[in-house]
Amino acid sequence: MLRRWARFMAAALAGGIALPAAAAGQISLSAGRVEFAGLQIDGLAVALAQDAQAAGAVTVRAARIRGLAATGPLAGFSLDCPSLQVAGDTVRCPRGRLRGSLGSLGAQDTAFSAHAGADGSLRVGLDAFSLAGGRAKADLRLEGTRWQLDATIAGLDIARLPAVAKPWIELPEGFSVAGAASGAVSAAGRGDELRAATVAMDIARLDFADAEGLLAGEAVAGTLRMKLQAAPGGFAVQDGRLEFVAGQAYSDPVFLDFGAQRADLGFAGLLHTDAARFEAREFTLDHRGVLQASGQATLDFAGESFLPEARVKVAALELATALPAYLQPFLIHTAFKELEGVGRVSGELDIAAGLPARAAFDVEGVTLDSNNGALFVGGLNGRLNWFDDASRSALAGTIDDAQFQSRLAWDTASLWGIELGATAVPFSTTGRHFRLLEPLLLPIFDGGLAIETLRVRHAGTEQMYVRFDAAVRPISVAPLARAFGWPEFEGTLAGSIPDLQWARGEVTLGGNLEAAVFDGSVVVRGLRLRDPLGKFPRLSASVDVRNLDLKLVTSTFSFGMITGRLSGEIEGLETFAWMPESFDARFYTPPGDRSRHRISQRAVQNLSSIGGGTGGSVASALQGGFLRFFDDFGYDRLGLSCRLANDVCTMGGIQPAATGFYIVKGSGLPRIDVIGNQSRVAWSRLVSQLARIMESDIVVD
Repeated sequence: MLRRWARFMAAALAGGIALPAAAAGQISLSAGRVEFAGLQIDGLAVALAQDAQAAGAVTVRAARIRGLAATGPLAGFSLDCPSLQVAGDTVRCPRGRLRGSLGSLGAQDTAFSAHAGADGSLRVGLDAFSLAGGRAKADLRLEGTRWQLDATIAGLDIARLPAVAKPWIELPEGFSVAGAASGAVSAAGRGDELRAATVAMDIARLDFADAEGLLAGEAVAGTLRMKLQAAPGGFAVQDGRLEFVAGQAYSDPVFLDFGAQRADLGFAGLLHTDAARFEAREFTLDHRGVLQASGQATLDFAGESFLPEARVKVAALELATALPAYLQPFLIHTAFKELEGVGRVSGELDIAAGLPARAAFDVEGVTLDSNNGALFVGGLNGRLNWFDDASRSALAGTIDDAQFQSRLAWDTASLWGIELGATAVPFSTTGRHFRLLEPLLLPIFDGGLAIETLRVRHAGTEQMYVRFDAAVRPISVAPLARAFGWPEFEGTLAGSIPDLQWARGEVTLGGNLEAAVFDGSVVVRGLRLRDPLGKFPRLSASVDVRNLDLKLVTSTFSFGMITGRLSGEIEGLETFAWMPESFDARFYTPPGDRSRHRISQRAVQNLSSIGGGTGGSVASALQGGFLRFFDDFGYDRLGLSCRLANDVCTMGGIQPAATGFYIVKGSGLPRIDVIGNQSRVAWSRLVSQLARIMESDIVVD
């Protein structure tokens, strides 16, 4: 376009060459249509005034010029050279004027100079060419089919650039840009082909956004430098450098503030002819104080995946700044949204077909901490090796198996307030699969979890499968209770978790879940948990309780002290969204229990209230008669049962009484019995009543 445009200007200026050198006067030429160098010119008018010394003036007018596909038709074109100089085959216009509406380049009014040499060379200079709202000063040199352009640009309006660049580069639909820039461009070519170019642009401000709002930038400022050389399939890019020193950018959900941490990107590679794809044979990234990386990558500006291929070497990832910038946005809707950390991560990351294919990272001296207490890890070190399924299969047998293995170790950790001691975890992970390589003991407070097997397949999908075998080494219950915000139980927790499996959205156990607690035991039989991570999980199980120490149990709550042992069963437990729907439960003093049986006044009154009927009379007797002088009483045995169905609890005790059922059958002097006579109680009311008893020091009547 530039070459044909300049040739037309030169031909117009040289209109007087054919006149005899000695002739003087004025010549005018007009034509309805003229074709020249691929241009179709309508309403052409040329006027030449010349004196005997071969000096004169030229004016050229054209109503319309077609044939410049890059800009579209030109209209109202005028060229004036008031001091044309002709010497032999040389034509010079040291000072002229160019005006008109030049298609997508808009209205023009600029001074120019031109020199056509005897050897056919041509040089044209434009002093103030209008370009996308800015002003450009350009110098164009032609020698045969070869050309060279040097231009400086100031005040470029980036919002107007897409219309100018549309013949070569078109933005995706709905993508908008705005801002201001200035700089310099040098380009060389032959015919209509660009052979080489150098770009140096200063971006004063860049705003951009896609149609979905997933990619955006505001007030981004920086510089762009690069050299291009024609190569098969496009242009070889050399010495590329992009620097962002101010403004903010957002790529859902990551937000970057370049004013706080500038980013410098160096690159070299191949830019495809349509500028829609760039293959970086090498790049370096310095996100100041956050990330230093290098490698190779492919960028697809028009495809579904912006980064379809990459091999990245991470020299240093500083977690103190990287977590807020890169990771926290992905955790915003999780319990770890406030996760912070210090330490360094380095390693390699491969991307294929737009997805991670391999990761190998070394973790050094890392500390992670969540302000809400969800997670703390101190002294984290080790190596993570991860492959996608295809890469793992392709490499099997070709590399050392150790490269498929990972190991992470920490000095101290806690999860939701549960203290985890120092340990090392050897594992392998491929795709969405995870496998513990060796049994390990995970310290928990003063005990631990001895994990024999842990396997996860298809994590995060409907096909997820988990297998877990472990034993609980005795753990003091008090710190566990504190961690969960429960009243502080006494005693220890121990037991086994045999062959736990999660498949098809359901958790099952291959055996019984056993726990030693309150100096007794609890056994969970037939456990099934459906949709455990869903909104409405469903659980079914049966529970056996054997020989719990009631003093340990009741001293934990504000229920009142009871000594002795307690056994029981919960059959057919069914819950929905963790709320019981049905069960058949009974708790009782085990036969043959020879422990000391005592019950406090407070416990008597609260059991009376739960059973209904005698709560008020027992409270009156305890408060008004000689019984008020006794702190506790002996009992023979106690028990309570509840069969829940349709939100109604059908209640019973250890044996029938004249007016109901015995909850506590007294023994010795003074003797006191607790008898319930309300056999049907709304479950929601019963739960509310128990909650008030546990939370208050006031006896509930």
